Amino acid sequence: MLKLLSKHVFLVGIFLILTIHTASAQLLGLALSLGNTLAGYIFDIYLRTENTLDIDGAPDWYLRNDDAEWDCAFSYAPGSLASVEKVKTEATKNLVAQQEQYVHSAIRDEVQRRKPRDEKERQLVEQFRNDPELKNFVTGQRQFLKITYDEDIRAVFVKACLNREIVVAYQKEWLQKITTELSKNRAESAFGELEAHLDQPELDLNTPTEFDSAASKSKNAFEELDQEIGLPND
Repeated sequence: MLKLLSKHVFLVGIFLILTIHTASAQLLGLALSLGNTLAGYIFDIYLRTENTLDIDGAPDWYLRNDDAEWDCAFSYAPGSLASVEKVKTEATKNLVAQQEQYVHSAIRDEVQRRKPRDEKERQLVEQFRNDPELKNFVTGQRQFLKITYDEDIRAVFVKACLNREIVVAYQKEWLQKITTELSKNRAESAFGELEAHLDQPELDLNTPTEFDSAASKSKNAFEELDQEIGLPND
């Protein structure tokens, strides 16, 4: 009986290890795919830039996110030169929203290709979608490449930008952090189950033992597993 239990615990351990390895590989694959899709949006968006708003007197660079190095957002407001700080703040907000839109688009594309397989993959997608540090990252890294005040039309125009490579590096690091944490949690949970098996009290072989129906079902399941992998029955 003890040999049978030991073999079952061994099989459970092997099964959990294989499950963790497979699930972690799938989680990493999803993270890499999300990162690559997002990078495509960040680097290719400037190729699709169109000037969708015609403002009389606006500088020729306004609303043109067409620089291969810089990903930019814009803002303007009528008023005096004192409006500059307000417009810079709005341009920064627009830049944050733009990064969020890239993430949402990447997630949409990935989910359309394949649905998340399990709860950990769903958590990966949701955490990637809701980055609590994104605003701080944008605020810390953005640069105002253009600030223009036009006295003729009394308006301020601002161009706030992020280096595209820095954005991609940040997002991939964020994905790696999420994936590592979720994989760690998955492993801890699985090995907790294994420890529960190992911590079961030893059987008193001198005392007759009655197995309930649930235990019998578990035993039958292990016997089927033994047969599938070709282990001899004791």
